[in-house]
Amino acid sequence: RQEGTRQHKKDQWALDDVITHTEILPIDVEKVKDVPDEGQNVHGLFIEGGRWNRHEGRLDESEPKKLFVGMPVIFVTAMTMKDRKNKGLDYGPHGPYNSAVYKYPKRNDRYLVFRLDLKTEQHPFHWKLRGVTLLCQTE
Repeated sequence: RQEGTRQHKKDQWALDDVITHTEILPIDVEKVKDVPDEGQNVHGLFIEGGRWNRHEGRLDESEPKKLFVGMPVIFVTAMTMKDRKNKGLDYGPHGPYNSAVYKYPKRNDRYLVFRLDLKTEQHPFHWKLRGVTLLCQTE
C-alpha cells in the first residue's frame, strides 16, 4: 500500500484510503509474458478448503480428497476505495469472500501475509465456515 501511495503522489492518494486490490487471472505462470507497470503477479499459492473454478472465475467447493489445490496467477496492486467503487467490480450476489493468505498452514497473525477478495456465488459465511484460505506452503 505504501509503495502504491508513493507512485500516485501526483494523484494525492492518502495511505488511509488505499486498499490492496487483487485479480485472479485465468492463466498459468507460463503464459504471463509482460511485467505489469504497477503491481505484481503472484504465483505458487495454494487454496485450502475450496478450489478456484478457472472457467467461471469464482470460488467453488473442493473436490473430494484434495486438500490443497494450486491457484492461477494473482495480480496484486493498490487502488483507492473510490476507484474500487467506480470500477463496479462484480464479486457475486453476496459480495466477495475476504480470504487470508498465510505463509504456512498454521493460521495465526504471525504468518499472515495479506488478505484478498475472491468472487463467489454463495454467501461469504459459507466459505468462512469451511475455513477457506490461501497458503504459500502446504507443509
